[in-house]
Amino acid sequence: MPATPAVPTTLELRLAAAKARGWTATCLDPETNWLWRLSRGERQIVLFGSQSPLNTATGARLASDKDHTATILRSAGLPAIEGARCLKAGVHLGPAGGEAGDPYADQRGLGPGLRFAEVSGYPVVVKPNRGSRGRAVTVVEDADQLRAAVEAVWAMDNLALVQRAVPGVDLRIDMLDGELLLAYLRRPLRLVGDGRSTVLELLGRADARAKDAEFIARTTGDPLWAATLAAQGLDDNGVPAPGQTLAFPATILNLNRCCTATVYGELPEPWIELARRVGAAMGMRHWGIDLRIPDGDDPVHDDPDPSEAVILEVNASPVMIQVYRMGAASLVESCEGRLTDAILELAR
Repeated sequence: MPATPAVPTTLELRLAAAKARGWTATCLDPETNWLWRLSRGERQIVLFGSQSPLNTATGARLASDKDHTATILRSAGLPAIEGARCLKAGVHLGPAGGEAGDPYADQRGLGPGLRFAEVSGYPVVVKPNRGSRGRAVTVVEDADQLRAAVEAVWAMDNLALVQRAVPGVDLRIDMLDGELLLAYLRRPLRLVGDGRSTVLELLGRADARAKDAEFIARTTGDPLWAATLAAQGLDDNGVPAPGQTLAFPATILNLNRCCTATVYGELPEPWIELARRVGAAMGMRHWGIDLRIPDGDDPVHDDPDPSEAVILEVNASPVMIQVYRMGAASLVESCEGRLTDAILELAR
């Protein structure tokens, strides 16, 4: 069987686009291949992995702080997710130290999260204030689970967020200078048996990324995958009966987990306008937003009204490699070309 072609990284796509435009690329750290200088004549700019250089340092740092981002968006009249913050003990104390010097006493410990959950009702979502790819993001059903989830976040972040669990699906919108790059609708994975195909064969038809061994390993290693199959008496090589449905219901929809997506190269204008307002509030040139929206056959186009959308997060360096792997290579290459043109304009 022929080997599956390697998928390029975001950095590799940008380097290729720059070279196609007549720029020379020089690796500055061969040990990691992370720093590259692009030069053309007297002009030059350094790329730092997949990080976008198009936003200011302040804008990028604000977007990496989920709590600050929600505060900014709410102040601009935008529908940011509601929640509470639980600050780890012993950090960010005042000059005097100890309880007397604690300016954040009312936000420290589990109390704020427990009080929010009591008012909002379970389930709630616990996540680190900083982080990506769904790391340490957990849906909890009671106070004991909340305690464990917050303490797990504290092992990696001083601030744990406890947020309302909003039903629906996720719409990611990636933007550049007020214009759409691409968008995709994330849904929980759902496989339907035909009486002949194994579970892994059904996965291969449902998601183009299943050609990649790393994707298969990550998916089949997800606890949700194992629990869903076990509940129906199946394993990876089991053959579901005709019409037998394997649904992987997840409140957290991330393409690194049991989740698939529909990719869009265009969107109705109301969605784009909402994304523009987010970018303006955050002061960004290049950004992505994650929205939780009501589910439906085609919730993006059937009723293009974002009034019920909730903004979950803003990303200052959105990458599109998962979309590339899902079969939209030409669209992603075009978007990365547009991004590269904007980045090269920064060169001095």
